[in-house]
Formats: sequence, structure tokens, C-alpha cells
Amino acid sequence: MNPQCPVAVPLGPLEYSCRVPRSNERRPDGRFTTNLLVGNEAWSYYHGLQVEWDKKLSKGLNFQMAYTFSKAIDTTSEATALGGAGDTNQTGNSSRNARALSVFHTPHRFTLYGTYRLPFFSGRRDFLGQTLGGWQFASVVRLASGTPFTVVNSTGGDLNLDGFAEGRPAIIDPSFLGRGVDQPFDSFLALPRGNFRAAEVQDFGCCVLGRNTFFRDGQKIVDFGISKYFQMPFEGHQFMLRADLFNAFNHTWYGTPVNDIQNTNFGRITGSSSLYTPRVVQIALRYTF
Repeated sequence: MNPQCPVAVPLGPLEYSCRVPRSNERRPDGRFTTNLLVGNEAWSYYHGLQVEWDKKLSKGLNFQMAYTFSKAIDTTSEATALGGAGDTNQTGNSSRNARALSVFHTPHRFTLYGTYRLPFFSGRRDFLGQTLGGWQFASVVRLASGTPFTVVNSTGGDLNLDGFAEGRPAIIDPSFLGRGVDQPFDSFLALPRGNFRAAEVQDFGCCVLGRNTFFRDGQKIVDFGISKYFQMPFEGHQFMLRADLFNAFNHTWYGTPVNDIQNTNFGRITGSSSLYTPRVVQIALRYTF
């Protein structure tokens, strides 16, 4: 008996109810109110295809190009990860239910590095050759898909009476799954609050939202550099001018949208990624002799 149920209710050794959860009897050791077990029991798979193209220097041009198509899957590896979603396996101790995309899953990644020396006025030592000839351009391009994130419900109830509140909501329209939420002006439309509700007992095995089912903004960064050596009148003396633009097009890398359905800003992108750096211009002069 308890204050919520003053009348004795007969329950079997392995039975429990919402009114009489018998939490203490169900613990491995009734002397302790909370028992946490953290173990390296998660598993992960990574499958990838990588294509590379390496062009050796010829006619002033060389570059290295790589593209990776991959998929990373695991079982709740971010539950104890610093900076992770803090998600737990709310549907029980089942690898099948916990299986989902890894928090670092990046399906597409493209990188390019190359240099090109302009052929105009090359080798000339007159005024045009000294001013317009010998300029060299370099660029680094990094394009990557956005990694996934989990929508959570910070006020979820303990549906299976295991002592932990259910951290994910139920989804109403599954056609929204897998969407990229990467632009502030329409992020709340890509992730509408009305498409989620608090999970209920009958949602288990049906409608409880899975881990890492939406995607944040990806990386689109272009670095650019230009340089030239000027020959001085004295033998062995030269002057170098170099300018570098990091994130040359000043492309913003947006952060994760607000992912708690209880937050009034749910679905909105309120800032940039912690890895985002605005355009930086660096100019260097060097005289060697």
C-alpha cells in the first residue's frame, strides 16, 4: 500500500503497475535508490567509398581531389559523450531499438587543394613581366554534409517505470524524417513544433522518434591565396607578396537548431556552429637575401 493506493493490490513477483511501480523491489540491490551502469558495450559500423584524383604539376597546374561517400551507424554512442545529445536508449536495453546513425555521420565529403601559376608574361624580366607575370593562385575547398541531431522532450514522463524520463517525443508525420534543417529563415518550417507530441505508453514500437533523425547545416568553406615573387636588382635577393583569404566567401556555417520541443524557440537556428570562423584576410611581405 502507499498514499496513492491505500488499498492493498496483489501483484506477482515480476509484475508492476503505474499505481504501485514497486521500484525498490525491482532494483538489483534495494539498499540503493539509483544504480547506473556505464559500459563499453555499444557497437558501431562504418562503410565508405573514397575516390581520389591527384594531378601532378604540369603547365603550372597541380591539384589533389578527394570525395568520400559513407555511412556511420552505432548504438547510442553519444549517451555519455561530451557535447553529444545526451540521448539514452529509452526503449529498453535493445541494440535493435538503439541502432541509428552516429552523431558524427557525414554521408558526403569533398576536399580539393590546388595551385595554378598564371602563364601570362612568364619568364619576362621587363616591367610587364615583373608586375603581371609569375602570379600563383592556391585554393582549398571543403564541402561536407551536415551531421545528424536528435529531437528531444525535456519534460517526458517515465513511461516504462525504469526510473528515467523518456527523452524523445513521438512524431506525428514520419515524412519529415531525414530533413535538413540548415537555414534560419525556414528552419521552423522544416522542423515544425506541431509535428511532435509527448510520447505515451502505446507509442513504444510505433511512433517514438528515433535517434539522430534530422540533419544540421553542413560545411561549405573555400580558402583562397595569391602570391608572387619579385626579383630584386641584387643577385639572390627577392621580395615575396602573399595574400590569403580564409573562408573567402564568408559563408556562414549554422549551428544546430533548438531541438527541445518544450522550448519556445524549437526548430529555430539561433547561432552559428562552434567551428565557424568568419572571413579572415592575411597579408604577408617577405624579403629574402
